[in-house]
Amino acid sequence: MFKVLDKLHLSNMYCIAVEGDTQLLKNGVKLIDEKGNTSEIETVAMSNYQNIEDYKKYAELVLHGDIENIGTTLFLNV
Repeated sequence: MFKVLDKLHLSNMYCIAVEGDTQLLKNGVKLIDEKGNTSEIETVAMSNYQNIEDYKKYAELVLHGDIENIGTTLFLNV
């Protein structure tokens, strides 16, 4: 489970800041939110952090898909 912290609209994509086990996130992974909206990870990036271990907990994701009304929680869509 990933908590959506912030989002930024970029043309036809969104950049989403998430909190969770970011080691599970890779390009091409499909996500679904609590509303049933699906999206696919285009890019995973590290976000700003104060503690070196935070890279395992926080990430920035560029997403494609049904993200216009993305929810507050994302799950791996398996």
